[in-house]
Amino acid sequence: MFRFLLFFVFCSLFTCNLQAQKIKYWLEPNGHMAEISSEETHRRIDEALDEMETVCDIEFIKVNNHKKAKIRYYFRPQSEMEYGALGLAYASKRYILLNSTRKIGLNTERGNRFVQSITQHETLHMFRWKHSLVPGSIMHAYDIPKYFNKTDVYNLQKRFGKHKDRINNTTGQRKPRDGKPDILFIPATLKLAGDRFRELKAEHDALHEVRDRLIAERDSLTDPGDRAEKQSEVLDNLYEIIEQKIPLGLAATEWHLVNNYWTGTYGYINTYK
Repeated sequence: MFRFLLFFVFCSLFTCNLQAQKIKYWLEPNGHMAEISSEETHRRIDEALDEMETVCDIEFIKVNNHKKAKIRYYFRPQSEMEYGALGLAYASKRYILLNSTRKIGLNTERGNRFVQSITQHETLHMFRWKHSLVPGSIMHAYDIPKYFNKTDVYNLQKRFGKHKDRINNTTGQRKPRDGKPDILFIPATLKLAGDRFRELKAEHDALHEVRDRLIAERDSLTDPGDRAEKQSEVLDNLYEIIEQKIPLGLAATEWHLVNNYWTGTYGYINTYK
């Protein structure tokens, strides 16, 4: 009988752990934060939860009935928010309050990630996570970082588990496996660095295409005056190429620095090429 009870308790705990990976959430209809619409607010919250799914083994399921949700997101004016906070989590009551009137520039480029960061911060409070003193952490008490840092990803994977390696990511076959989890994530900071590098690399390649065309046009000319004029265009193009090499080199360096930061993190991929 005692062994049966132990087995029952073990199974119950194991089942709860599995269920904890699927989190139902509800967003207050028409609710929104200041400066942006309800539709945009909800989109950013969904995006924030999707990002959590890519780095650890958790699944957020949106429901229309607030009674069925494990986490409910409400929107309230600053007068109803303690300390004038942007967000407050009440884990025991299963809901989060988000500030609907405090203006912090959510419709600007600088603030276009604040809703996601606040959502992730308060959502993790719902799982009893405490504030962090690690600079750049999504759980920092005072800063509003734009993205997860390496510590956040490690803690998320430790708490909710890592994605499994069940199939070969290239072929889609179950065997042989490739040693990589089925779901890979691109760190946002690395993606931004990669996008910047590719943008400058495209400009660099375009300038070289112009150079090849100008040289071909110059070499086809027989009149000395026309050749001299075309050679002037070739030199102007060369100066542009030389000037462009500086930001291109800096962008490549930045990408490598960011990539080195993420090296060793489980499940990440880079976007250099």
